[in-house]
Amino acid sequence: MSSSRLIVKGLPSNCTESKLRAEFTKFGVLTDCTLKYTKEGKFRRFAFIGFEKEENARSAKNHFNNTFMNSSKLKVEECKPFGDETKPRAWSRYAKDSRLVVIKNSKHLNDMYDIQPAKKQKTQEDSRFSEFLQLNNKNEASDTKLSLILRGIPPTVKAKNVKDWLIPVKLKGMKLVRNSFESAAFISFYQAQDVAKVLKRNGQFIGGNKVQITTVSMKSGMKTCSNEDNYVYEDRKTENASITEAILETGRLFVRNLPFVCREDELQYLFKNFGEVADLQMIINKKTGLCKGFAIVTFVFPENALAAFSSLDGTIFKGRMLHILPGEEKNPVSTNFSGEIDSKSSFKKIKLLEMKANAGKSHSWNTLFLGANAVADTFAAKLNVDKSDILNDVGETSAGVRLALAETRLVRDTREFLLSNGVCLDAFSRPCAKRSDITILVKNLSFGIDISEIKRMFERYGPVKNALMPPEGICAIIEMQNAVDARKAFSGLAYRRLRSQPLYLEWAPFDVFNTVTSDAVSTENISNISKKRDLSKDEKKILRKSKKYRQAEAAQVEEYKDFVHEVEENGSKADNEMETDDEQDQLELNANTTVFVKNLNFDTTEESLRQKFASRFKVRSVTISKKRDLNKMSKPLSMGFGFVQFYRAEDAKAAVKDMQSTLLDGHCLELKLSHRENIVEKARSRKSVSLLEQGECTKILVRNIPFQASRKEMMQLFGSFGELRAFRMPKKISTSKESHRGFGFVDYLTCADARRAFNALVHSTHFYGRRLVLEWAKTTETLEELREKTIAATNKAEVRKQKQRIKSIEKDLTVIDDD
Repeated sequence: MSSSRLIVKGLPSNCTESKLRAEFTKFGVLTDCTLKYTKEGKFRRFAFIGFEKEENARSAKNHFNNTFMNSSKLKVEECKPFGDETKPRAWSRYAKDSRLVVIKNSKHLNDMYDIQPAKKQKTQEDSRFSEFLQLNNKNEASDTKLSLILRGIPPTVKAKNVKDWLIPVKLKGMKLVRNSFESAAFISFYQAQDVAKVLKRNGQFIGGNKVQITTVSMKSGMKTCSNEDNYVYEDRKTENASITEAILETGRLFVRNLPFVCREDELQYLFKNFGEVADLQMIINKKTGLCKGFAIVTFVFPENALAAFSSLDGTIFKGRMLHILPGEEKNPVSTNFSGEIDSKSSFKKIKLLEMKANAGKSHSWNTLFLGANAVADTFAAKLNVDKSDILNDVGETSAGVRLALAETRLVRDTREFLLSNGVCLDAFSRPCAKRSDITILVKNLSFGIDISEIKRMFERYGPVKNALMPPEGICAIIEMQNAVDARKAFSGLAYRRLRSQPLYLEWAPFDVFNTVTSDAVSTENISNISKKRDLSKDEKKILRKSKKYRQAEAAQVEEYKDFVHEVEENGSKADNEMETDDEQDQLELNANTTVFVKNLNFDTTEESLRQKFASRFKVRSVTISKKRDLNKMSKPLSMGFGFVQFYRAEDAKAAVKDMQSTLLDGHCLELKLSHRENIVEKARSRKSVSLLEQGECTKILVRNIPFQASRKEMMQLFGSFGELRAFRMPKKISTSKESHRGFGFVDYLTCADARRAFNALVHSTHFYGRRLVLEWAKTTETLEELREKTIAATNKAEVRKQKQRIKSIEKDLTVIDDD
């Protein structure tokens, strides 16, 4: 197992940190460079070097090992994790492990290091302590309630450092007792309150050492100090038991000594291998935007936190050795309201607190949500009419239909603006998509709000990296500089009122900006649409195959959608249907286009494998199967095989024949055709708002229709996109004529009209406050089949009862036969 941390031995005595950094920085980013000195300031001629990547450390080791710096021969080795069995035993007199060996039953080492002077010094220290108590307790010689002993202090610490560490507590007297390994402080105080405050700091650190604070009594003080093992080291079993108990109680870990270049997602990946992480707080430097070197990790289950502590404490992560401690219980977060929830709190306040607590959960998110009030204000200003003219039921269409059509228009304009500014809207449509931790989608904005006002609100919590708002307003996208400030802004601004409306916040997908910008969908490409319409089917297939990347394919699909819209407006429905067939033919890949590649070198990358085959064939995608390596958390491990997918089956067969047994990175490749299912196409066939699922269908299933909506209003809404063949809304078994079951079927005369209505209304159209959910209806099922399914579903309970009766009768018959 390779390590990203090195120990360099045999350095010259005049070596400095800057000189050592300059030599090792040539091989990669350094996360640590520490030269070791004695307490007298003498250089011990070795240092620790930490790299961000393991391969950089390996290269530096191979280059510097057994080389010379000045006249000193260097010995470079990998630094072992803390507690590693293969770690060599420390032999230096400065190492603590050597002193442990001296204490434990080794006469040879006792003679070598001579422990007797230390014991004499200990007795002398005890006499000093009794003298100290007598001098500082003249009136109360027998009272030591106001005295404490601080053990484990570094030997280089001075009395001034201890006083600064105990601020604001005032000291009555203090005496330091030192030896070659550590020091102890005997301190007396004026008040018992000061003693209680200092006792709370037991277990904290000073100068990198853990301090143990105990009370003193004259009767037991000499006995306690006479036991050297208890004086120097705490009982390991007791310490481990206390650590285990603290972790199992809180489920929180305090991680120290993190590299400054560490990112939150890397730390998340490191700890999620042990269980679900509820919260991860990495402390960020406001000026540099980098990690300060420590973080707090909270697990859902405390057992997982204990497993992470046992496995990761003392391990090497990006060139630094992790130091993990039990985390304290998280203090309850104070809300912006005065006081906490009590029995006298109003229902609105309790409901608002619950909504703020659930603001980060995705079940309540709607990406392109537009408030009805803001929609009415926006369109009234755009049409230069009064808001009442839009909301009045005057004319052929109702107010609900007008608002729904206005919202549809705003959603379309918003989508076009976001696409032109490099926002990937497909990321919002993917189910269970990974969410970003720095990008926030702001919704339900009132009409007339400027982007500068939104930006000022978020800048209170930290620097804003990017802010984007459509010309119509109503929603915005804010990208913060770091994840810590983004979380504070999200929790602080969720459901906070801005003017007259509460803010609705949503975490944007992690790849919301990972798409082509407006240059890819430029006016030049739009002007070429008419030329693409004159191409033949074969030419269009060749044109599509020349697109090597998915982003280019996505841009082509967007151009095709614009072309379909243009053709529909011109009335060329026959050409439109032909283009639909061509696009479907292009998106359907032939069978047997994937080649299974064996005997890959573990260092071979997907890019090198792609270049190997792309030199002779057109390659669609390359995948190397990988798995997690518990020894290398930073990157996955290759499994030695992969898949290469081509556009044509002929290319796949030719590759197997011509490139069989060719060499790649020193390995002889073994090729054969793969018959596995096309994962990409299988994922694409999920139930979604895809254009490719329409086929020849002209019928749309509309769910979540409000019960207040009438058949006439729904026909007005869908009839604005094309001529209807039929519209059905199943009714309830009720006496009312207008009562329906909340869903309906819309059947258009042409596929073009159905597609236009589907694309316009599927994203986020609300009717009387409820979002319409659209799906392509199954044309194979007739009305009679739907009725039979409904009857079968209602009769399931009766069938179960009949089966239970039959079983009970059979049991009775068996009992009678036995009798």
